Amino acid sequence: MSVDELNKIIAVKKMDLEECEHELNNRYYPSIVRIAMMNYIINLQEQLEEYDNDVINL
Repeated sequence: MSVDELNKIIAVKKMDLEECEHELNNRYYPSIVRIAMMNYIINLQEQLEEYDNDVINL
């Protein structure tokens, strides 16, 4: 995977994270959906932290 491809993936994950956080804070969802969204947000945050902390060797 090239650096450009990786940067695109990271950008999409960041946009998805922002959108999910916005939706969770501004719309009503049933509890089970809110829990699933929070888990997804946590998962995205962890993935982005890994990208920030890892040195990419290509």
